[in-house]
Amino acid sequence: MRKGELKKILIIATGALLSPMSFQQKESIPSVAHAVSIEL
Repeated sequence: MRKGELKKILIIATGALLSPMSFQQKESIPSVAHAVSIEL
């Protein structure tokens, strides 16, 4: 970034909301994602 080589950066963090109860009941696993966009 400091050299000017990167103009746009997208960072995405993901995760799953796991619990032993939902796993035993064979339910779907909800997931989340947060995105941060940086433009110079």
